[in-house]
Amino acid sequence: MVIATLSGFLPLDFAGEAAPLIDLSNPTAPDYRHKYPPVEIRDARELQHGTESEATFFARHGFVLLSHATAVTDWDADIGSIYLAEIEEIIRKRLFPGRRVEVQQSPNLLRRGRGTSTPFYADGVHSDGPRTAEAYALNVAAFASEEGAQWWRTTYDRDDVAGFVSIDFWRTTNMRGPLQHMPLALCEPNSVDPADMVPSSMVGVAPHGRTSHHLAMRYNPRQRWYFYPEVTTDELIAFKLSEFWKDDETAHPQNVFHSAFLDLEAPSDAEERQSCEHRVGVLILRDDSIAQG
Repeated sequence: MVIATLSGFLPLDFAGEAAPLIDLSNPTAPDYRHKYPPVEIRDARELQHGTESEATFFARHGFVLLSHATAVTDWDADIGSIYLAEIEEIIRKRLFPGRRVEVQQSPNLLRRGRGTSTPFYADGVHSDGPRTAEAYALNVAAFASEEGAQWWRTTYDRDDVAGFVSIDFWRTTNMRGPLQHMPLALCEPNSVDPADMVPSSMVGVAPHGRTSHHLAMRYNPRQRWYFYPEVTTDELIAFKLSEFWKDDETAHPQNVFHSAFLDLEAPSDAEERQSCEHRVGVLILRDDSIAQG
């Protein structure tokens, strides 16, 4: 466990139905987000140790650490030819074994840190995914096109689709040793009061000035935060961005709020983080017996 300060929370007394729009393209825009006293960030390796299976842990906690030595050597050139197939195999065999799924992914990674086009880290508490399928379709339109959003909605509305999970596959890249600089804090979804999840929107994330839809969060001392100490390049963190189930629309939201954070116990000369995020959609299909009935 470490003690660290996380920024990006909404004020405790925030009462609006939606957070103010954040315009990342305007560096002078006011920042409504607040810092709170340091929080405990527990050791997720200890939490995961001895669990029944990776899939069970992922379903219960919304995140999981996976051992995975990738064959990728060039994080610009090898994604379509190597990484997509690796991720699909992980989804089918390790996260949803025995389930009928359809995987939606494209050869686009978000790379961060040293030597990338995004040299900064997302060090404010946030959820990249929204709470509803309707808002997710709006994000497809924002990041792709209206036609893409219509295709996604038509696909999701099929009778044989039971639900949808959006997953972020996060890992370090091109690092010599285990990660100590700006690790990733993850908030267990079931520790978050749904009333503390507040719709937010941003300009400057999606292309062409389009508005994208996310979630902000009120600070609550009951929230449980975790991190995986000293992640290596042969490990991969999978965590849920959104999850929707047609037959249980009142299920507790499974959005994993997260943030990079400064670990004050890390060495001052720790190797600067380089990492990548690969966001994948997974349609969960009904069992054959249900689909036929």
